[in-house]
This record gives sequence, C-alpha cells and structure tokens, in this order.
Amino acid sequence: MVNTIKTVIFDLWWVYFTDGTKYAIETISSRYNISKENVQEVLKGDLWTQYRIWKLTADEFWKKAKEFRNIDVSSKELSNIWLQEYTLIPWTSDIVDRLKNSLYEIIFLSDNVQERIDFLEKKYPFLHKFNGWVFSHIAKTRKPDPVIYELALAEAINSSHECVYVDDKEELLEPAKALGMSTIHFKHPEQLEKELKKLWLTF
Repeated sequence: MVNTIKTVIFDLWWVYFTDGTKYAIETISSRYNISKENVQEVLKGDLWTQYRIWKLTADEFWKKAKEFRNIDVSSKELSNIWLQEYTLIPWTSDIVDRLKNSLYEIIFLSDNVQERIDFLEKKYPFLHKFNGWVFSHIAKTRKPDPVIYELALAEAINSSHECVYVDDKEELLEPAKALGMSTIHFKHPEQLEKELKKLWLTF
C-alpha cells in the first residue's frame, strides 16, 4: 500500500508534554488546602478558556483566579507552580525528530498561551522541530471549533487527506475527521508509533 500521509499534526498536552495542569491542580489543592474541584474550576473552566483565547492577559487571568476562589497567594507563585508541572515526553519528542528527519511535515495545533510557550521553549527548545503551528491565544478560538483545525490545515503544504491529526482527547478528533484528515487517538508514545506505522509512515 502506498503511503498517502505527508503531514502529521500534533496536539501538545498529554502528547508531546505531560498534562501540567492536572498536576498543578493537585499541587495547589494540597499546598493551599483548597478543594481540587475549586482549583479545577479555575484552571479548566470558563476563566481558563478566556485566557487561552486571549480575552484575558496572564496578569488578568491570575488576578481573577485568585479573586474567584479567594486564594491568598501571589500570582507569580501560582503561575510558577502551574508551569513547573509540565515536562517533556521524550519518546514523543523522538518520534517528532525521526518524522522530520524522514521529511514528513510536522505541525502542532495547541490550546495555549504565550506564557506557557515561552517557559517551555526556554526549558525544552522545541519550536524549531515543527514546520508550523497554531496557537489558540493567537487564533482567538480553541478546539473543537472547526476554524482552528482549518488554520492548522492552512499551515500545511499538503491537503487534508494527506494529513493525520494526533490528540489524546477522542472528541477533539472529530473536527479533523470532518475536514478529511486521518486521526490517531493518542494513549502513549509506543501506541502512537504503531498507529503511525499502520498508516505506512516510515521513520
């Protein structure tokens, strides 16, 4: 069978990096004696969405977050806890490197904020490994809005039928499928490598 996939589009969180927000919720809850539900409402709720699509700056987000749950901790301290919980997933990073060395086009599509990108780029330089990227805070929208997937395809030099989209959240694969992309529901790097090879990618 001939390989028709020429572009791989990656989600970042729980695919290329660990889910730092999940661990930050646990750390903040334990350290400051705040229920996980309350912290999660701040870091995964509507306030967080406004931050990801840049309706709130970083300073505005952390200020509102503290006011929302009456958290008596500095914004800088909370932000540092959140950022420090993110770590690279080495095997996925290796897959990206091998794909790029094999001349596949590599793009990522990420619900993200500049603060986190700047931190991770300094700690784990990674942007240069990708041929293109789409950030929610620049696009002013987030997954599963089809618009952000269309922006990812606009970054690609290949057609949607020549692209595969990888995400750890199965429901976020649906808009990619609707646009004609192949999809992989990411569970762990070993499974990702096997799924890519099932699509006849050689790397």
